Amino acid sequence: MKKIFLLGMLSVMLSNLFAFQHVEDSVVLKAAVITAPKEVNSFDEQALTNYSVDLKSIECLQISSLKDASLTIPNLYVPEYGSKITSSIYVRGIGSRMIEPSIGLYVDDIPYLDKSGFDFDFYDIQSIQFLQGPQGTLYGRNTLGGLLNVTTISPFEFQGTRVNLSIGSYNDFKLGLSHYNKLSDKVGVSVASYYKKNEGYFTNTFNGERNKSESLGGRIKLEWELSKKWSAKMSLSYDQSSENAYPYAQYDTLTNKSTLISYDEKGSYEREMVAGGLCLQREGKNVLFTSSTGYQYLDDQMQIDQDFTSDSIFALSQQQKLHSVTQEFVLRSNNNKRYQWVDGLFGFYKDYSVNAPMTFLSSGIAMLQGYFDAAKAANPAMPAITITNDEMPISGDFKTPTYGLAWFHQSSYDFSKKFSFTTGVRLDYEKTKIDYNSAATMNTSMQVSPSPMVPLVLVDSTYSINGFQDKESWQLLPKISFKYTINDKSTVYTSVTRGYKAGGYNYAMFSDVLQSQMQNQPPVDVEEAISYKPEYSWNYEIGSRNELVKNKLFVDLAIFYIDDNNQQMATFTSHGNRVITNAEKVESYGVEAAMRAAISSKLSFNAAYGYTYATFKKYKVDNVDYAGKIIPFAPQNTLSVSANYALSINKKMLDKIVFVAQYVGVGRTYWNEENSIYQDFYGLLNGEVSLVKNTFQLTGWIKNATETDYNSFYFESLGKSFVQKGRPMMFGVSAKMLF
Repeated sequence: MKKIFLLGMLSVMLSNLFAFQHVEDSVVLKAAVITAPKEVNSFDEQALTNYSVDLKSIECLQISSLKDASLTIPNLYVPEYGSKITSSIYVRGIGSRMIEPSIGLYVDDIPYLDKSGFDFDFYDIQSIQFLQGPQGTLYGRNTLGGLLNVTTISPFEFQGTRVNLSIGSYNDFKLGLSHYNKLSDKVGVSVASYYKKNEGYFTNTFNGERNKSESLGGRIKLEWELSKKWSAKMSLSYDQSSENAYPYAQYDTLTNKSTLISYDEKGSYEREMVAGGLCLQREGKNVLFTSSTGYQYLDDQMQIDQDFTSDSIFALSQQQKLHSVTQEFVLRSNNNKRYQWVDGLFGFYKDYSVNAPMTFLSSGIAMLQGYFDAAKAANPAMPAITITNDEMPISGDFKTPTYGLAWFHQSSYDFSKKFSFTTGVRLDYEKTKIDYNSAATMNTSMQVSPSPMVPLVLVDSTYSINGFQDKESWQLLPKISFKYTINDKSTVYTSVTRGYKAGGYNYAMFSDVLQSQMQNQPPVDVEEAISYKPEYSWNYEIGSRNELVKNKLFVDLAIFYIDDNNQQMATFTSHGNRVITNAEKVESYGVEAAMRAAISSKLSFNAAYGYTYATFKKYKVDNVDYAGKIIPFAPQNTLSVSANYALSINKKMLDKIVFVAQYVGVGRTYWNEENSIYQDFYGLLNGEVSLVKNTFQLTGWIKNATETDYNSFYFESLGKSFVQKGRPMMFGVSAKMLF
């Protein structure tokens, strides 16, 4: 497959060359104007807080993933996790490390429903736009913290061939090839592809393996103006990735130091993903109609040493398969009248299955044996029971089909040139089912009597849980906002919105239920044990957008307060399994500020800062009250500062030299509910120097130039603490050619 893909990339590079449309290399400060199919106005004209990054900024700051993009957006935090299987997204103190995402993700107007597909490689991205706060009225479920819109390059915006090559430390290699062509004034087509690999930053000292990774992918896109009224956009993408994953090191919470990475079972993650979409649009005199159809397929395999030590306790092998289909019909006004409206219907179906056998290894068997030995010591009259399994797998097969339907409406009215009002509502219905089958067989020998004349009794005990459950929910998601235009340079706005994140089932709890059966503990209510509730919130916000100096200086400000209920928290059971529980009440408030400045025609400057203070107001676990404690994984401060300077040379061999510097900072970030373990504020310094001649650019780059030592992720398992270290300093060179 890889050879075929690389040959395909080569064919793109050697294809016929077409005329190149030149694009300036300086960072564009003004936010990219994006109008989604269901939006009457661009996001910058609405009463909401949003941040955008355009093509040149994406390339200058080397943004190649959701994690990279989050570093430029205030109060958005996506840490390194260990693999691409999930994205731990936190926004304004709202987030989760598992299951359902806290933000929505749209790529070319098609929604990605599962968080396992969020961490993909960005290539040929035209713009990234993030809408802060709940977007449930127009976008529905799981947009509790916001919405990320990713738009790829259009063949109508750029024609020609793009070649990107990068080589760096740790044998980091990236190659991107793409071609964009207008077949006519009405038809545009593009083919884009990439290949990436890295030999890894960290080493598992037990087996000498590094956390190397490799990925490749491609995308085909067609845009077609069918007639004066009808237009169509189709896209199809494929991504494949393979990782030696989970470089977790044991962490000493007393000295705040980590030990070497050392575990004996395989840690890996492999994934194939296909995403496609078809958008049809009809533009009438007063009404715009849009139909958006999306499909996503995901097939992945995870293997993980669940105790993360060289002791053979237990290991997990998990395979996920996902087929999801979405369909949306939108009607919206298409005129310049004071009253504007949007009406829509949305439906989705997600066929999701998981096969997740967990295997108790030798030390895990010894751990279970300890329960029987303790029971024998407490009750000498009971038989002596010895487990004879060398290994004991606990199977887990789960199918969770989910479907949902929604109707939404939004109305906006301009009372004058200065004052406008927007209100909207969404009625959302969702039904989730789970078909579960989990089983384990324990082989034991039983000594009924201490007399050697009484033979051992061999007993094979099979424990199983199987059944079917479902749940459904109705959600009403209202919104109201006001905008006041002070003058042509300043606007203030305020909004009240309700957000919603779906509930679900904890697959890992089936293992805990089986272990309880093995230990002859009281029966467990399966439905109560495996379920967690939906999360919903009210978001109150005041903001302003200001152009302080015409075309030179822009400043955006926002303050917010969030009343969050049943926040979905990732916790660990006594058996080391990670599950979702609900924190009954959480409060979050903070501020965001962003500045864009064109100091001169050569020098530009960007800065963004976010502050969040998110605390539990009502949350108890095992009679421990966490009220007043800060939410784990939600950093209190996020900071991004970047500068771009273009030095004109205008010589035969060189047109200009472009200098880019970026500083990003995060913290303090608490890792546990007790707030006893945390990562202090840390900063990363990145930079690059580019030599530009016509459409060729040669760049030297460096990341984490100061070799900052920090932890990007923390968790606990079986009473031990573990961390993932942040990436070390990296440097390299890259070349870009447009022709």
